[in-house]
Amino acid sequence: MGNLLSDSLLLLVPMGVAFYTFTYALWLWRKKNKVGAVGVFILAVISVIYPGFVLFFVHR
Repeated sequence: MGNLLSDSLLLLVPMGVAFYTFTYALWLWRKKNKVGAVGVFILAVISVIYPGFVLFFVHR
């Protein structure tokens, strides 16, 4: 149980980065740069999914 809690806390850092990146994607979308916004949004999603995958499936 302790490992799950520490792994979840470690995931907070990528989630914070993804939140910041997602807000930048929203700003780009509002500035009519839709292609850039989609690219940044994909980057934000990957920045959470990849560390989560590594923490919970590979690092066992």
